[in-house]
Amino acid sequence: MEDIVNNKIDRESLKPGDHIYAYRLLHTYSHHGIYIGGDRVIHYNRTREANKWNRAKPCSKCELDRNHLRGVVKSCVDCFLHGHNLRRFQYGVNVVRYLASWHGTCTTGRPDPPEVAIRRASDYFNKKDGHGFGDYDLFENNCEAFAVFCKTEKAVSSQAWAAVLLLKAGVKIGRDRLLHDVKVHHGQEKHDKLKQMIDSGLIDISSLRELIANLQKDQAADSGEEVMGSPVHEI
Repeated sequence: MEDIVNNKIDRESLKPGDHIYAYRLLHTYSHHGIYIGGDRVIHYNRTREANKWNRAKPCSKCELDRNHLRGVVKSCVDCFLHGHNLRRFQYGVNVVRYLASWHGTCTTGRPDPPEVAIRRASDYFNKKDGHGFGDYDLFENNCEAFAVFCKTEKAVSSQAWAAVLLLKAGVKIGRDRLLHDVKVHHGQEKHDKLKQMIDSGLIDISSLRELIANLQKDQAADSGEEVMGSPVHEI
């Protein structure tokens, strides 16, 4: 059975070649892989070593060793899900469905046949040390990019792209807040000077600290006050 709103499926609905995913950390991100049949999933992980004082035993079903994940790995469905719900990534959705969906759940792109996706995933798993897909990168080369590549031969991660957009939006909000604050407290001339420096890329955190400190000194001089313990030095 499949929940078309949340993409939830039961294990009986799994088909070889499916692109599946499961959420982690209260839906903050999702982990993706390709189901190849026989209760096995090929997925891409950040290479990491576990704490040597807190080592987990390898899985008794698939022998996945969580103490050392080596890029592209093969595991049982239980290890892939890690206690979370099973979901199937949707391909070929219409624009309305795509815009209404959460990032990392679907694409308007069309998938290649299931056997092609399985072959691609298996080829990368069989490459030396599982690093055939390159170095893991959260924004450029992650588990979703791997699964989408196996299905379409195009490596893209919509959840990573959404994160980049959010970061850019956050930076812009911070920039606009600072400019507004400088304009209110220090005047249009100081605002324009700071905006020019930011827009031209000539400002970094150290010069920003110095600039704001100078603005505060100017303000204090105008009011006849002494600047002491300015919080700007804690930025």
